[in-house]
Amino acid sequence: MARDGCSDARENSNDGTALQRRSYMKLLGATGATLAGAGMASGVAGAKDYRTITVPSGGRKVFRVGSGETLENLLIDCTASDADARIVASGTGWTIRNVGFKGEMDHGASGGYPNHIAASGEGRIENVYVGNGVVGGTRKGGIGVGANHSGHIDLVRTHIAGWSDNGIYAAGMARSNGGHGTLAFDSCYLHDNNVSSLRIASGGTTVKNTVVHNTGNAPTVSTCGCVNARGVYDGYGTESDVVTFDNVDIKCTDGNTNGATSALVAAKTTFEVKNSQVDGELIGNVDTTNVGNDPDVTPPEGVPMTAEEAAKGASSAGSTGGSATTSDDSSTDGESTTSDGDATSDSDGLSNAETTDTKSKQKSASEETWCFETGDGSSYCISLSRLSRILARYF
Repeated sequence: MARDGCSDARENSNDGTALQRRSYMKLLGATGATLAGAGMASGVAGAKDYRTITVPSGGRKVFRVGSGETLENLLIDCTASDADARIVASGTGWTIRNVGFKGEMDHGASGGYPNHIAASGEGRIENVYVGNGVVGGTRKGGIGVGANHSGHIDLVRTHIAGWSDNGIYAAGMARSNGGHGTLAFDSCYLHDNNVSSLRIASGGTTVKNTVVHNTGNAPTVSTCGCVNARGVYDGYGTESDVVTFDNVDIKCTDGNTNGATSALVAAKTTFEVKNSQVDGELIGNVDTTNVGNDPDVTPPEGVPMTAEEAAKGASSAGSTGGSATTSDDSSTDGESTTSDGDATSDSDGLSNAETTDTKSKQKSASEETWCFETGDGSSYCISLSRLSRILARYF
């Protein structure tokens, strides 16, 4: 097996406050009722393992994540007929963590969003499941990064499968007039996506500890009814745009690829591949170092295998990707910014939807959270940095 395991890139921060964890817990025990009242006024959310938001038949829902915001521990249920949802992330320091999309999208005659996640700017997508695919028309992949992207996005333990027009579409930024931003993929699992599982081209982009393969189950492209399920494909850029691959397993040889068994296609850019196992054609500017042809397509350790696992922050493929362990269904009481109804999108799949149902903003990804119970049995969570500010105000 080419992979050497999963690296948990979750980052913790220390905000430099004088009170330590033991002191916080003592204060919480002594002043829980007071803190509950003050905390609710300061944006504290009820403690839950994960939330479920169900999109009704024919419904559309958009979740917006902006600078410094986190959308996490969320199951988005789109199993109803013609239900669709998407996340639009932009700005700096945003995080999408422990999120699962449940249900095969059926865009059909009524159409739908071009992808489940549209991302730009500086952010992180971690422990996310977009693995139930789509039928009917779609474009720009399950995850789409627009051509104007000029920042950097990390994608860790992300599972993408069953998409008819790219699993992840993130090549347009390598155009001559593109934003030339970068991406870093780590421990991702991409399989049975048509056109390509991973479409990338921008120089400085990296892929490591990742599995890409086809089993003969890629859906057809709606416009032509054909299958050309390549592994990784560029389509834009120049030879000076170098994309690097390290410790990856790629297998794209099955017959359900319209005769194309290409694992890596660098028609415009340069792919530098090392310490990897690749079974399938290498086309174009592909440079290899210590590369064999016996890939292990076992899902990377820690990657979620279902939407529920993603929402829980768990994985049957290996170690956990988060702390939650049980589900807690709710309707639409999330802490993200959401909107219902249709959304327009630009040529790169980024939404221009108006927000009509604004919710309180989620805590920053850099904040550490503690939970406690009050005397009446209610349960609350609060970040350490927010608690420090509350204590300074009330005590």
